[in-house]
Amino acid sequence: MEENNFTSGGGYTPYPAYQPCGQGGGLRFAPVSPEEKRAIKKNYSGAFWQAVIHSIGSLVLANIIFVAMTLSGYEFRLNDEGTQIIDTPYAIAAMLPSIVFCISLFLFDKGSSKNKLSDYFRSDRITAGTVFGFFGILMLVYPICIILQQILLTGCFAAGFSPLKEEYLSEDDLSVAYLVWDFVLGSLLAPIGEELFFRGVILRRLSTVSQRFAIFVSALIFGMMHGNLLQTILGFGIGVVFAYTAVKTGSLILPIAGHIFINTAALSTTVVTYLTDEDTSSAYWLGLLGVFFVIGMAALIIVLLKKKISFPRSTEYHSKRTFPIMLACVSFWVMAAVYVIDIVTKFGPVTDKLLE
Repeated sequence: MEENNFTSGGGYTPYPAYQPCGQGGGLRFAPVSPEEKRAIKKNYSGAFWQAVIHSIGSLVLANIIFVAMTLSGYEFRLNDEGTQIIDTPYAIAAMLPSIVFCISLFLFDKGSSKNKLSDYFRSDRITAGTVFGFFGILMLVYPICIILQQILLTGCFAAGFSPLKEEYLSEDDLSVAYLVWDFVLGSLLAPIGEELFFRGVILRRLSTVSQRFAIFVSALIFGMMHGNLLQTILGFGIGVVFAYTAVKTGSLILPIAGHIFINTAALSTTVVTYLTDEDTSSAYWLGLLGVFFVIGMAALIIVLLKKKISFPRSTEYHSKRTFPIMLACVSFWVMAAVYVIDIVTKFGPVTDKLLE
């Protein structure tokens, strides 16, 4: 039963076998003992403090690398309109710190929990139907999130502000070397690192108390980690799909594969721009989103007809052990402050460049 996934003695099983909560039993209404509350709070705090370390540590390391690059003679480049040009060294320096912290924190958490690496990559619950449903729903959620991003952007502009400042705009310095590094870091290593951390650490820790709670809270943390309001929407949407699949299959295999798929699809637009022009790339991107939506809708209909989607249930047992205890964690409020400050500092006025 999901109620038994958490053990106050500290024994955490990575991704307990997916089982919806039972309808009866004394555990459903069991009060939280002081000992259990301390154990759950410690578990939550471990997850939230690691999220803070990832966020602040990645920022500090990136700035150290940028300073070192400047001292070694690297010149940060701007185009005629003052937009930052993202070349290969800049891209590596910007992406590598987060990847390093994601993998390092995962290895630390795995070691402290005494889990085997193979525990995170079990395949016995992955079937052809699971793969079809996962990628189908992912292809549906992705364009829906893109549409929501555009709606949010339009609403922000109408209200007189932008969720992104003009200086956060960038231009890719397209070359074969840049595309290769972008693929290696952005489409391979970043998805692997982020899934190891956000689903292998954050989701794992939270799911030992309540799987449903863990799916949505870990997805929100993943979305906010991206540091701006637009990416928060996309990160949360696909994060729910990744987290649900990790819980249901007890494995990181599909979340990693799906994350690589999504990032590669986004990168393909950059490749098309390099090979053709921006107008062709825009048409390609709209067409790709359309194909994703059609395939996703077909997959959703099939999955619903077969009743294959079933989120873990939540009972009074879980309500006593999730939000009340989470909100009592100092680490939660520190993490929330770090993320909110990061997002809010990206806000700026609406300029002509942003409207283009």
